[in-house]
Amino acid sequence: MGKHVIIIGGGATGVSLFSRLSGLTGISSLSLVDPNPIGLGTAFGTTDPLLLCNTSVDVTSMDPDGESDLLRYLAGRGWPVHRDEFVPRYLIGHYCRERFLARRHEAEQAGIRVRHHRSRARIVRPLGSEGYAVELADGRRITGTDVFLCPGLDRPVVPELVHDHLGNPALTTSAYPVEGLRRLPENSRVLILGSKLAAVDAALVLGRAGHRAVMASSSGSLPAVRTRLRRPDTPHLDTDVWRGLSPHSPSLDREVARLVLAAVAQAGNGAPLHSQTSAATHPAERLAEELDIALTDRAHWQDAIAEIIQAINHTSAPWQHTVRGAVLHRYRHLISRYISAIPVRNARLLLRHLTEGSLAVAPGLPQRVTPSRDGSGWQVRWDGAPAEHFDHIVCATGYHKPALSRLPDGTLRLDDDSAPGGDPYVSGELQICDPRTGKPERVWVLGAASHRRTAIVNYLNTAAHQAKAVADRFTAASAEATPLAGRLA
Repeated sequence: MGKHVIIIGGGATGVSLFSRLSGLTGISSLSLVDPNPIGLGTAFGTTDPLLLCNTSVDVTSMDPDGESDLLRYLAGRGWPVHRDEFVPRYLIGHYCRERFLARRHEAEQAGIRVRHHRSRARIVRPLGSEGYAVELADGRRITGTDVFLCPGLDRPVVPELVHDHLGNPALTTSAYPVEGLRRLPENSRVLILGSKLAAVDAALVLGRAGHRAVMASSSGSLPAVRTRLRRPDTPHLDTDVWRGLSPHSPSLDREVARLVLAAVAQAGNGAPLHSQTSAATHPAERLAEELDIALTDRAHWQDAIAEIIQAINHTSAPWQHTVRGAVLHRYRHLISRYISAIPVRNARLLLRHLTEGSLAVAPGLPQRVTPSRDGSGWQVRWDGAPAEHFDHIVCATGYHKPALSRLPDGTLRLDDDSAPGGDPYVSGELQICDPRTGKPERVWVLGAASHRRTAIVNYLNTAAHQAKAVADRFTAASAEATPLAGRLA
């Protein structure tokens, strides 16, 4: 009997894995669990052409090797694109959706049964030699021999500042879907909590509709500006030295800085980093200067970013989860400003709203927010300043990483931060392991769910590399062991 595979999560990561597994022999059925249409998750399920992907076509592909598969897809449909371009996110959703439909057809033609369960997975329960049972939020239960956890990021982080006001109609807990922002009353004054990618999207949508907005975050800093994010034609990083870095070395920060600066210098033919960034402290002035640097092709740091992401992921993969988190926390400025930089088009639009006065960036979060007595919005108090009135508040402070806890009997609970149990151990091959024996189970984690093993997961190129490696490992493991019996309930 062949394998019965369950993929939890139908976004870009899940489709990338499905595309790999659907062409393998020895699989009888493939089940996908996701409440949304396959391919259209939080990141790429939008329909608004205003929202751009902040990674270029070259690295936004479900195939990590060779020419971008996304480039081939778009070119085949008449889109005049280049590997460096940033395309609307809805096109990535269409790409994922169409690739899924094509691979599903091929799998069904080969005799593989494919099903999509429109629900959320809550529990993965081991069944011994029979495999695993996945319990869904709607009460159903499906079983299979192998489970792949590929959930996306869909639980927004709600700042403590507004926790007591959840449920207030004048509070939006996530910038997505942006249709909610488009329904605000005309000429609203909106407080956006956050200043990074989701906050930029919210500001652009609100600005287009003629609203006035203030972005507020603890950093008071906007992302850097780039014209591309591509894989380098020739390497800039000393990967041998990167592999030897230890998180416990007292010289780690100095070594990382040296390696990054050397890579940036090589990418820019020796141009110093200070000439590639702005030192301005005012957000609008800094944005204007960095936009000019990017447009005049002086932002050479951007050509080292793809390698830096891969080096961080590979180097830190063996580190203990908590140690990796502590190290990454020290580099959060590098990650939030440069790894998560914005395209020049978004920078131009933001700068226009800032210079016209319809958008402002506050240097810090408010001290307190309270609903207005007449129910018309919010009174927002800043430290040492009088209260201001806002009609609406939007949380744009990111998403929680997928929660995963393991009970003593091996049961895995998904997306439940309050669940008892401990963090499951994830192997270097991205498999959940039995904590007593260390033996890998037939449960894999990919994409956002792999954050216990992978540093930077919110990046399709990372997920594509993982899907390829996991599919290879799945094939090897299947060849080594007698297939488990399994069935779909």
